[in-house]
Amino acid sequence: MAAEVTFETAVSGDVAEGFWKLYLEAFEPLRTRAAARHVLHRDEFDAEMADPRVLKLLARDEHGEPVGLTTLATDLDAVPWVSPEFFAARYPEHAARKAIWYVGFTLAHPGRRATRTFMDMLDVLIAYLGEHQVVCAYDVSRFNDDSLRFADNLRRRAEITQNITAETVDQQTYYATTFR
Repeated sequence: MAAEVTFETAVSGDVAEGFWKLYLEAFEPLRTRAAARHVLHRDEFDAEMADPRVLKLLARDEHGEPVGLTTLATDLDAVPWVSPEFFAARYPEHAARKAIWYVGFTLAHPGRRATRTFMDMLDVLIAYLGEHQVVCAYDVSRFNDDSLRFADNLRRRAEITQNITAETVDQQTYYATTFR
């Protein structure tokens, strides 16, 4: 069954609580699979859910239960770990019209990853991005890219309906040196 997907500018109360539980279920494994911290603390999650500069793409099942969530910052200043100046220098025309956006995270309930939920969310997101003709930036952990081929799947899905160019704009590699 298709998920109902809606955009919200602010989420709080019981709705935020339901999506917080979903977020933890989906992202908990990344605590030990990615060097960068991918799991927000509760106060960070609540702040992002309340921030109107960050659109929330909410997916619910036929009973209204949370099954998917994507965050989309329409103002790069809302994303503390990216450099708005980097993107403005690279895409000056888009920066001039405030059309550089950032996907903070996207997830589907672990039990629905093999269903249409994730594709339903991507289709709504891709259509929205295409309608606004933005540069959409995002980062993907190596684990998610290697195991889920996230960036490649997103590109292929977007190419079905949109005229896009996808490129790696930067990369960071984490190293560990063990001294004996």
